[in-house]
Amino acid sequence: MARTIGDVAVRAESALLERPAETLDGVGVPVLVASHRRSGTHLTLDLLRRNFPACRPRMLPLENPHFSYLNLDRFEPTTTLPCSQREALRILSKSTRPLLKTHAEPGFADVAPEHGAFVRGVVDRSKTIYVHRDGKKVLCSMWTWRRVFDPVARVPFGEFIRQTDEQGRSRARVWADHVRAWRETPGVLMVEFDRIVRDAPALLAELGAFLGETPEIQDPPLPRSNTTRLQSYMSRLTGNLESTNQHAAGDRPPKPEEVFVGEDLAFFDSETAHLSAGG
Repeated sequence: MARTIGDVAVRAESALLERPAETLDGVGVPVLVASHRRSGTHLTLDLLRRNFPACRPRMLPLENPHFSYLNLDRFEPTTTLPCSQREALRILSKSTRPLLKTHAEPGFADVAPEHGAFVRGVVDRSKTIYVHRDGKKVLCSMWTWRRVFDPVARVPFGEFIRQTDEQGRSRARVWADHVRAWRETPGVLMVEFDRIVRDAPALLAELGAFLGETPEIQDPPLPRSNTTRLQSYMSRLTGNLESTNQHAAGDRPPKPEEVFVGEDLAFFDSETAHLSAGG
């Protein structure tokens, strides 16, 4: 998430126009949207903001639309956009039910130690929604997205899904572990990505019951998505809150049947068997 020209001005405006809470005690009950990358995080954030008035933030002129929610991953040491706790409280004070985002696993093990208590305090008071998507589609999208900026991903698809992290886990295994970890976390509402697209009104009713909020369902319930890098940039520059989706530059992601050959399917099934088995 790059800073926009308006971000500098927003800091000055905030001091004059906003009265952020001084502690978490002054913040409403947040709504945390968790997911593995490329699983519908921003579509869910946009759905909530568009249809639940309590989730709509008060935005300052020229403010980056990505500050309409608090990205908890900004508290990790490797982030390119660090966040102070004071800035977090400013974002959390923008709405009655502030929105949060994370791609971390439930333990938030990668959060910098000095922010650990703060992040845990935010998460503990939140209502959490976990968005999950077909793992094969996730890997197809990841491959397309990462090739734009990561030379390591510029390999054949079969090699990509077998690449391992520092724990020796393949990309397929990382996805399955992520879904399982959140699925086993008490109090988390699991939401399938396809339902957001195909069954939004019914899903909004369920989300409302979970959150204790009454949705004001818009027509259509989902905003128009940014489809080009220019649209994404202009959205950030102008503060347009219709869509905060992260446009994946490059070619469209392939369909699983276009890139998963026999041995890849067998590998994926083997690496993710513990997810379907539940053990």
